Amino acid sequence: MITEIRHIIFSNDELKLVFQTVPLEGFDASRRIVGIQVVEGPPPTVKLASDLAGGGGREEIQVESYQLARLIVAYCQKKRIPLPKDALKTLHAQGDQLCFSIMSSLS
Repeated sequence: MITEIRHIIFSNDELKLVFQTVPLEGFDASRRIVGIQVVEGPPPTVKLASDLAGGGGREEIQVESYQLARLIVAYCQKKRIPLPKDALKTLHAQGDQLCFSIMSSLS
């Protein structure tokens, strides 16, 4: 059996696009994101800092790995990045970047 492994690396700038393209439930996509920090796990998380509406300060949200995985899959679908449905998908921190790994068996 042949196994294919792909890694999609998301920089902080690309993660901002993920949150603006497919925002978290309850998160206003028009908010200005002022900072993103990838926190090593296991499992990895992301701290998202954004300005509150009306200039009333900043809010920091911790995004859990299960939420990140769902957002990244939705983002890849919107950007037409092919993801095999039956593949094993994992997230891990790679320095200040987030790595989305896809492992599938080829017949």
